[in-house]
Amino acid sequence: MFNFSTKDTLDNSPLHSIVTNMLKSQKNITFLEVNSSYSHTMLSYGYLRAFTEKMSPAWKWEHICATANDVPEKILSNLATLSPDVICGTLYLFNHEYSLNLLKRYKKENQRTRIFLGGPEFLGDNKKFLRRNPEISAVLRGDETSFHLILANIASPSEWKDVPGACFILDEKYHDGGFAKFAGDLDGIPSPYEKGYFSTDRPFCQIETSRGCSGRCSFCTSALSEGTRCFSLGRIKCEIECLHDAGIRDIRIVDRTFNEDKPRAKALLGLFREYCDTRFHLEINPALVDDELMGQLSMFKQGKLHIEAGIQTFCTRSLNAIRRFGSSAKMASGLKRLVSLENAQIHTDLIAGLPLQKYHDVLADVRKLIVLNPHEIQLENLKILPGTPICSNPPRGLVWNPLPPYEVLKTAQMKRSELLRTKNLSRMLDSFLNYGKLKNLFRFGYRKDREFIVKFLEYLERNSDPEQKEHLDRRLLLIKEYADKNDPLLSELTVFFWLACGFSAHRFNMETEKINPWTEADKTREKTIYSSADSIPPSRIIKGLFSFNAGALWLDANAKIARKKLIYRFYSAHGNRMLSITRTD
Repeated sequence: MFNFSTKDTLDNSPLHSIVTNMLKSQKNITFLEVNSSYSHTMLSYGYLRAFTEKMSPAWKWEHICATANDVPEKILSNLATLSPDVICGTLYLFNHEYSLNLLKRYKKENQRTRIFLGGPEFLGDNKKFLRRNPEISAVLRGDETSFHLILANIASPSEWKDVPGACFILDEKYHDGGFAKFAGDLDGIPSPYEKGYFSTDRPFCQIETSRGCSGRCSFCTSALSEGTRCFSLGRIKCEIECLHDAGIRDIRIVDRTFNEDKPRAKALLGLFREYCDTRFHLEINPALVDDELMGQLSMFKQGKLHIEAGIQTFCTRSLNAIRRFGSSAKMASGLKRLVSLENAQIHTDLIAGLPLQKYHDVLADVRKLIVLNPHEIQLENLKILPGTPICSNPPRGLVWNPLPPYEVLKTAQMKRSELLRTKNLSRMLDSFLNYGKLKNLFRFGYRKDREFIVKFLEYLERNSDPEQKEHLDRRLLLIKEYADKNDPLLSELTVFFWLACGFSAHRFNMETEKINPWTEADKTREKTIYSSADSIPPSRIIKGLFSFNAGALWLDANAKIARKKLIYRFYSAHGNRMLSITRTD
């Protein structure tokens, strides 16, 4: 044991010399993480670091976490301060261009730094990418298990030829190492959560309980996996416990199909319910929903489940063309059951531009989902991701952008103009149907006219900028202007929604009443249809006369329409905060 009493003695000691030389010779890695927003983080950082540290403990790790909206100069300054020997990062379609431009700028002034990239952007042929971007030393295709082999031979690229997944150019020749894939039990991969390699200051954390997918959807990167492999329940429990102890109360399970293995799904749901103060996000295939799964889901507390149901399309010929299992009838039936859950939010996904899909098929998909009434409908144009079967063997007539985000431009069945319109359709759904305060108004418009989504979209394209998300008051006025010309009942209901949002009564010449203390007679005469949890007194009362039961339709777009004159009063506080709404017959 060494015992030093003065700094001078320590500075002159052999031990100090050894430690100093070790620190000087220690190699540094910086993981550059560029997310789509501040809320998100990447799983790859924790997994890559945990595995690589186990195999190559001599390397020192640093971590820069940023978003694609950050000022590049700030990140470049941080990199310059760290002065890494190696930079690594994960590229997705949303951060590809930003990350690459930033790294190339840094490499220009720091030639000694080697840069290695991985992620879904490199699941295909990487030869062209590497030739266009000589600043990148290599890209790795596959999982986290081969990077340490690169580090072991960091100064000898000729040794990288035997590294699984390593793709690089040496002496003008392209070398492709295929795929890196952990061959053993997944529990053999060190847990990043147990090491604390996750962010505690974000709204949610992600966790995986399995890898791969038994599905073979031709547009999906998971089609490249060879079935599904799972982490043990014991490991998953330990990782959730790590997150819970760190204060995380929102966990997103990133498994491709959570309910693919029904007994395992049941066991996991039982485990999740042990953390009754935590919200879980799951991706569920509605075609596989059964009584047992519904029973398990129904046992969660209100607000502790967010379910993503990947529909993609109900068009049978397109489902067959993309090799997606599960009939459209089973998907619709399963989704209907999921929507019936009162304790969960249901998010659905649709894709436009699939093989054999026509524009009217996209409209049919949207109409079907409006009737089934999930909480959200997300519509996106198909993206042809590198390495996917549809990218390697595209159907006749498929044309897509070769650069991120790789969106389909036209197909044999859909013209460019129709795919541009599906983008506007998506924005309309997001601005009106997916927005809670407008959801029932939009659904009522569709209830009155099945062509509402087509007509209102055309109106928006003529009278607004579809790419700009309008403020709530402007969105309401757009519906009002449309309804004034097409549907008097929708027009009148829009006024109710306007007042329920706390906006000014003067816009529609409504009466504002003097605020007086309620009497017992007032309470008897007025029926409350809505009341907030706020106990503050109102600062404004607006009185409105309507020719039908607008309040019932505000609450439920499918309520029976009753034609009779009703007086509604809207009690609000400063800041457009609605306190209560009452009805007088």
